[in-house]
Amino acid sequence: MFNNAIQIGFSYFTSPNCLINKHLNTWLTCLRDIGASQVIFKAGFDKAIPEDAFLSARENGLQTIVHFNSELPLARNFNEIAFLMDIYARWGVKAVIFGDKPNSQMAWPSAGWHYENLIDHFLDRFIPLANHAVRVGLTPVFPPLQPGGDYWDTAFIELVLTGLKRRKLSTILDNLILSSYGYTFNKDLSWGMGGPERWSISKPYLTPEGQEDQLGFNNYEWIQTQAARVVGRPVPILILDAGSKGSTDDTAPSADSVETIELILLACRGKGRGKEQSFSLISQNNPAIYACTFSLDTIEQALDGQLSVDIIKQIFGEKNTEEEITQAKGKQIVFSHYLLLPAHKSGVSDVVLSKVRPFIKKLQPTVGFSLKEAAFARKVSVFPDPVIFTDEQLNTLRLAGCLVEILPESGIDIATSLQNS
Repeated sequence: MFNNAIQIGFSYFTSPNCLINKHLNTWLTCLRDIGASQVIFKAGFDKAIPEDAFLSARENGLQTIVHFNSELPLARNFNEIAFLMDIYARWGVKAVIFGDKPNSQMAWPSAGWHYENLIDHFLDRFIPLANHAVRVGLTPVFPPLQPGGDYWDTAFIELVLTGLKRRKLSTILDNLILSSYGYTFNKDLSWGMGGPERWSISKPYLTPEGQEDQLGFNNYEWIQTQAARVVGRPVPILILDAGSKGSTDDTAPSADSVETIELILLACRGKGRGKEQSFSLISQNNPAIYACTFSLDTIEQALDGQLSVDIIKQIFGEKNTEEEITQAKGKQIVFSHYLLLPAHKSGVSDVVLSKVRPFIKKLQPTVGFSLKEAAFARKVSVFPDPVIFTDEQLNTLRLAGCLVEILPESGIDIATSLQNS
């Protein structure tokens, strides 16, 4: 049994093919075995998630949360959505998240962008849904905001909660859970730790030199602080997609994301040392964190689509320290970073060496040509050659516990990725 200091959960795959019974039973059993307490299913308001998903979750002892990740419906469509929530409540759903990044323009495709009266526009749609959720026994979850965003996220949450308080909607406020994206934006996990009380000089869209802001993993602290100022008490928060670099093209998930996820996981379990204990998630052991959750889609993308049950168990199997992780893998970590290059009978290609030269100069990895040798590295960056390095061979490295990163074939793309790292 796992003894988590902070509960962990997962956002399930969004592909419809992953909702068939065999896939559900396999993966939800796996999530239970690695210590998950919650599973989040994402969906729109237009149709219900199959009941089998909730039955399988219940059989595996997982609390279910539905994340409505599309635009909030108008009041005239309320009855249809209320019927959907009634069904979910009967199927054992615990909580519902209403919307996704409503402080960004992309969250309002049909309604258009209403910056001047966005708060009222949001409340008119959110309040009926949250009220009905409480009425049928579902916990309403405030939608995760885009850190920063087109409408500054900390201002958005403060004004929305002030609006709920002014309207005396204590039923919603008393039952509400907040949510926040655990994006890192390529910053250290300690970035922004302490929230606005520590970094009081930072202002919306202006972070002076030497100051830090909420654009990092600790975004949840900034959201919680703003909420506490309004309602006068701590409000529980659900962290989503923890460890992801973010949502923009130049911060796409990579093997580094998986390494960050492992550090966050150790902190959640109260067993981190050194670097992974340097941020507030564990240093405060925040009792108002409802759960810290990870996205299976993000992890799969970071592993170039090669995610399996065995690999997820390698990542999330209980670990204590890096030494114990090494022992669990049955190997000694000899290299921290290994650059695996293809070698042909004619020798090593000068073209390949030219492409990876900037990579070697900046990151200084151990350079080699042996799969067996690479298996003793914590992280392996591979120059792609499908003949020499097959998918099966690369999966062998992953199962050995290596974080595998596939480099672009283009030297220009390699150089660009270095600039963004």
